[in-house]
Order: sequence, then C-alpha cells, then structure tokens
Amino acid sequence: MKAGDLVKWTIAKTSPTINPDNNYYIGILLYPEAVPIGSWTIMLCKDGKEVHGDITEIEVISEICD
Repeated sequence: MKAGDLVKWTIAKTSPTINPDNNYYIGILLYPEAVPIGSWTIMLCKDGKEVHGDITEIEVISEICD
C-alpha cells in the first residue's frame, strides 16, 4: 500500500453491532499512521472526509502507478 492507492474501507468488518450490514466506502490513501502499525489516513471519495483505517479494514482496489 502507498499514498494515492484507491481502497475500499470497511469499518469494523467483523462487528455484528458496529457495522452489521458490512457497509464500506471508497477512498484514497493519504499517509500511513504510526499506531497501529499498518494503519492509514484515508480520504473518502464520497465527501472528502478523512478517516483512520486499520490494516484489517483496508482493501486495495487499484494501486497508483509510479
């Protein structure tokens, strides 16, 4: 994963109470976060809101080309 990658972000994928319908959002990786390891700040395409995504919540859809 690297900044600029297009991702699918699903908050609390396995939680039956926080996200029982397994809703997801499309976003762009902005920059990695220090804690927890593997987490990123993501800008959501829907509204430009920035969210924190843990490695377990992020799925790369398309990698940015160098």
